[in-house]
Amino acid sequence: MTMVLSLGCSLAFGQGIAGQIGIVQIDENIIASENGLLLGRMIRGLELDPLALRDNWLQFNLGGWVWEQSLQSVDRGDFDLVVSVAQGENIRDNPQGEIIGRLENGTLLRFMERVDGWIRVERAVWIWARSVDVKNSNIEPNNEDLKAGEDGLGWLTVGGRDLPILDAPNGDTLFRALPRSALTVLAREGNWAKVTIDGWIWAPATSEELLDLPVIVDMEIRDLVQRREELQGRVLRWDLQFISIEEADEVRSDFFENEQFLVTKLVGSKNDFIYVTVPLNLTKVVSFLSPLEHIRVVGRLRTASEKLTEAPVLELISFEKIPS
Repeated sequence: MTMVLSLGCSLAFGQGIAGQIGIVQIDENIIASENGLLLGRMIRGLELDPLALRDNWLQFNLGGWVWEQSLQSVDRGDFDLVVSVAQGENIRDNPQGEIIGRLENGTLLRFMERVDGWIRVERAVWIWARSVDVKNSNIEPNNEDLKAGEDGLGWLTVGGRDLPILDAPNGDTLFRALPRSALTVLAREGNWAKVTIDGWIWAPATSEELLDLPVIVDMEIRDLVQRREELQGRVLRWDLQFISIEEADEVRSDFFENEQFLVTKLVGSKNDFIYVTVPLNLTKVVSFLSPLEHIRVVGRLRTASEKLTEAPVLELISFEKIPS
């Protein structure tokens, strides 16, 4: 099976990338942007046409065929389809053809054509450059990753429920990996796999000082905007009226792609709106909120003024319903 993925547009190519063909060396994740949202995984041996190289990430245009019943129509800027099945769906080189990868639930795509219940889709994605062998380029393959793939270790994706990560087989729980997390398998012992997970935590240079500071209660929006740099990353508490749950699209540059957030406004106010982003572990809980319900929210300030609407954006830490 050979399929070359390319994009018919002009981009600023990285040195040694233009016109080259790359071969994916191990089953590897694809993401929406460098270090961005997980969109799925491409299989080892797939050929692609790299477009750009930036910070060890390669961009290429993903194209293929997806079963129509696993897609849903949306209106998200450049995208008009989304993978709608909870477990994700395969992407193939042709209708009923060979699988070239798998797409995560929620992945946004562009419609190209429809044939007998199959839809050809496209979108630009990024892949870790060292997992792709691009001839005559300045990319050095990651030999450790290649060896892991050859030995059958490679990657492991968490299923639909949280997975406890232990300090040893049958040991103590260190933390829990969220559904659909991607883990690198380092070693195996029977039915146990030793894994590592790459991620980011909130840790600015002043994080220790911020944690020691008290929660700011009921701050005026105008004061928040005037002191935005001083209050960035601080924990705030507001009594809010819940309006709706929305999903961010690419127009909202202060959010991650597909990130869920609450649209709220200050209790007793007509125009002071506040957006509250929802972490994965709280999405089920907030789904039970009713419109116009009052909630007391504690969150970390992401921005004092979102670019699109100039409303503050909080990252939800906790909330409680306020009895009416």
